Amino acid sequence: MNGEVVRKLRSNIPKEHRVSDDSRLQWLWNQRMAVVQNIYVSTPDIRDRLAATLVISATISANLPSIELLLRRLEGGSQSDESVLEGEESLSI
Repeated sequence: MNGEVVRKLRSNIPKEHRVSDDSRLQWLWNQRMAVVQNIYVSTPDIRDRLAATLVISATISANLPSIELLLRRLEGGSQSDESVLEGEESLSI
């Protein structure tokens, strides 16, 4: 070796950030896209993969519903899935 530092990309979200879906999203939001993509591909945890899917969909695909959901989760603090869905229903009326 010539002294290069080789760093492996994370393949899962750290345990302390897996308390809720919101904590997963917040952690993923602060990672490089390569880390998010690697977690999407490598993780055996379905909730980690779903969180990575939302971040990828919002950032790479520019999917507006994904962007809105992600920003509501990041900016509004922790919310239950039911309250997010109720909020979406009230917006569509």
